[in-house]
Amino acid sequence: MPGPAGATFYIGGSPCAGKSTIADLLARRHDLHAFHCDEGAEPRLALVRRSPSQAIRQLVALPDCDRLSRPPAWQAEQEVSFYREQFPYLLEELRTAPRPGVAEGADLLPELLHRAGIPFARAVWVVPTPRFQLEHYARRPWAHDYVAACPDPPAAFANWMERDALFAGHVAAQAARLGGKLLVVDGSRPVDDVAAEVARHFGLGAGRLSQQRSP
Repeated sequence: MPGPAGATFYIGGSPCAGKSTIADLLARRHDLHAFHCDEGAEPRLALVRRSPSQAIRQLVALPDCDRLSRPPAWQAEQEVSFYREQFPYLLEELRTAPRPGVAEGADLLPELLHRAGIPFARAVWVVPTPRFQLEHYARRPWAHDYVAACPDPPAAFANWMERDALFAGHVAAQAARLGGKLLVVDGSRPVDDVAAEVARHFGLGAGRLSQQRSP
């Protein structure tokens, strides 16, 4: 099965790894369309809700605080199941992209791109270390607002962080098993350096990346 015509490159991984920033950098510097999977989510979710989907019903039926009170392993499993169920709809969205581009999102699991016949030379997965993820989220005011209404905000936040760490581990294991390129972000490298490595993997070369580095 060939890959979607509208998306040329794919950046998967877990939250807080810099996927969106890297995709935007590559799009701007290499004249590509940036497709952020979560920005087109609502129309896609409407389609998934009408399908015999189990994971989406489980996730939508639970208020945020109730979901975050569940065991992190359960949350991570449901997230993986949801991405599997919605992937056919995501592929259709990618096919309608206005021009060749770079798609990014946690939705782009290695197993799903592999099954869709997308060459791994056009894909990369980026995950943060647990410590970097925790430190980065702790500095985001909206992250604390997200759990503020929960009965036990610190516990909800801890479950959320553990869920995302488990998801990152799942992505890393899939990439290793299938031979995908994995980058682990720990905050020691500027995002421009990571973007340059992704560009090299995609065969884009240094090009304007080296000319437009942030001061």
